[in-house]
Amino acid sequence: MTYRFVDRLSGNACEVQAGGTLLGRFILEPSGDEAIFLNSVAISESAYCVPDLRGQWQLLQPGQERIEGTISRTQVLDRLDTSSILDVGTSIEGVISSGGTWLDALGVSPLVPGMSERAELQDFEKFLAEHLGHLIEVCKRPRTHLRVEVERTAVSRARRVATQASSYLAAHTEDWDRPTLRAVIPKRILSLVREDQYDIYENRVAARLVDHVDAYLSRRVTEVSRLLRLFSAAGDHRSTAGQGSHWRQRRVYQLWGSSIDAGDARRKAERTLEQLKYLKYSISGLMDSLLYREVPRRAFVGTTLTMTNILANDAHYRRVADIWLAWARLGLEQSPKPEKHFEEMQALCRCFGSFALLLVIRGLEQLGIEPVDLSQSLAGQEIELTGKGARVRLSWSASDGVLRLAVDDGKPLRIVPIPASVAMLPDDGIASLMRDADVAGSLDEITLVLYPSPSTEVAFQRMEPAHAHRLHALSHEIAEQGQTKAGFLPVSPWDLTSVERIARQLRWVISAPAFLAYPPTFANPLVAEFAANAPWLKVSGPEVVVVRAPGSHEALSVAQVLEAEKSRLVALEAEHADVSQQLRMAVRDGRASGPLNGRKKGLNAEITDLQSRIGFLTSLEADLAAGVAVVQSLLACPTCASVADPRRDFKGGPGHRFSCECPDCSTQWGAEACPNCTAWIPTLLPAVTSWTVNEAEVGWLDRFLGADSLAVPYKLERGGLGYVCPSCGHGRASAGSGFTFRQGATA
Repeated sequence: MTYRFVDRLSGNACEVQAGGTLLGRFILEPSGDEAIFLNSVAISESAYCVPDLRGQWQLLQPGQERIEGTISRTQVLDRLDTSSILDVGTSIEGVISSGGTWLDALGVSPLVPGMSERAELQDFEKFLAEHLGHLIEVCKRPRTHLRVEVERTAVSRARRVATQASSYLAAHTEDWDRPTLRAVIPKRILSLVREDQYDIYENRVAARLVDHVDAYLSRRVTEVSRLLRLFSAAGDHRSTAGQGSHWRQRRVYQLWGSSIDAGDARRKAERTLEQLKYLKYSISGLMDSLLYREVPRRAFVGTTLTMTNILANDAHYRRVADIWLAWARLGLEQSPKPEKHFEEMQALCRCFGSFALLLVIRGLEQLGIEPVDLSQSLAGQEIELTGKGARVRLSWSASDGVLRLAVDDGKPLRIVPIPASVAMLPDDGIASLMRDADVAGSLDEITLVLYPSPSTEVAFQRMEPAHAHRLHALSHEIAEQGQTKAGFLPVSPWDLTSVERIARQLRWVISAPAFLAYPPTFANPLVAEFAANAPWLKVSGPEVVVVRAPGSHEALSVAQVLEAEKSRLVALEAEHADVSQQLRMAVRDGRASGPLNGRKKGLNAEITDLQSRIGFLTSLEADLAAGVAVVQSLLACPTCASVADPRRDFKGGPGHRFSCECPDCSTQWGAEACPNCTAWIPTLLPAVTSWTVNEAEVGWLDRFLGADSLAVPYKLERGGLGYVCPSCGHGRASAGSGFTFRQGATA
């Protein structure tokens, strides 16, 4: 075997998964010189397992048995989603390949490119609206060819007798009515019957044009309808974009405002949609016309038009030909070749990974995390970042599209973008994917699976509620004791909340370890000398706990004492050198050296003790600085970045417990113990205006709090709020069970 079949969920090689496969989950990595064919295309580097035009995939190696599998068509994204992901992903790939920086990547919008232009009538649609009357006229009053046939008909129906009627009648007495002396009175006779022939080339062109234009307008109505929903969500304060945390609302508006004016775009989309629907209804009505009914449904017309006399000279048919040529220039009905289809599917998988990278970059920037060196190129596929008191390393792989985020003293995050329409899988397929993702995970890292958002919420409504909620949940939100769970999030250029969802996961990975690092603890035997005037320290023997950040007047004099002791050490070492010199001279001159020896020994002991003390003081200064940095980082508001007062707004407690409230925006954050497993829960809750959570709503946390959350809040029976434990899942059954927050709500 000269290849590796890699499962991207685990990152490990596995057996080839014949049968049903998830689009983009597996990668084929050639490792030898022998040719390997995937879907009849020779590959020499890593390639995603994707379907061919029939919804199947085949793996063939010379001398080996063919391996086949299927990828259901429901997993394949529609044209709108595919094109938007390709557009955004290609932009990011262009930034990386050209040596662009972090700031260059931030210049790429994660939303659908060209939204304003897409919301307007396109040139073809304007041309169609101008000449639609000609197509209607052709369908209602088509041209025909006259076809004359000889038929045996009743005499009463005969209008014109065929030339062979006499000889035929003489030979067929059954068609006689009665004979007479002079002639025969016929009952039936051969007559000429004229019929209009509608199935001519020009009418086939018109009929198939109705089909093509109807399909085109259906896609455009769907596209503009999705744009209108997007515009409405961004511009209407009563929509989900205007509810919950006003910080989330502001970020969404900033993201949107950098792309387009929502109000103007919404009105434009409404006008365009109305015109498109009129065109669609007009074209659909032609399917009941005389021409459309008479032309066989299977009558095929090639894209290249043959200009006949009728198409060139008839006033109406000439415009029909013009509409056909305008439609053909769009290139929508070109049947893709297998090689081109394979390349497009590979590009989709790569671009979805690039889109995920853009979302991570946007999410980190939203949290205040930026590169140590802003001029560093992204071409290296790894970058060091800092901010909010944390150091982060982001890396990504061009071969498999997996992203990794490593944080000091925290679990690394592994993001796996899967470009399959997961929401369209059957319930058993979704359950199987979740099981595989959970099994592939590790207790030492956090796994997040990204998949394209469906075009409508109906996709989530049709599936089991547990599956719908799981497909919007992070790993810590569905945790179970001693088990690993993978998180799932839907993202798309058509989804306003994609960046918010990613930022929510990034905040957990970065902020949760910082919250649980409280309180900083260390040991130093000299701390008792300074702790008497330090209420922000808790001392028990040599153990020191930094319970809060010191005020400006509460700083300890460790640095001054350390400098004084260093100065005293310099003096003692100088005295020691002088005594040593005197001792050498006394020995040389034969004088008594006892007192000098005694003084030298005393100086040696004094210097040793002082050096030890200086070492402890140096360690104390460093430990205090590190501890103070930890608690000071907890004073920065996670939403507005204001700094809380360490004495008035910050409260420490036993264990890792602490709470803090922002003096400016009233956001609350801290850590509390789980009542079930005693694990510690990092919490964050911004002040919000009154709103009610509906337990049936899927993804309510994204819509109301977004990235301004850590553990999931829920209502306690005795009142107040609790939080879902990220270790055992305690409280998850109550989370989202129809509770109301009000301004300044507290846990």
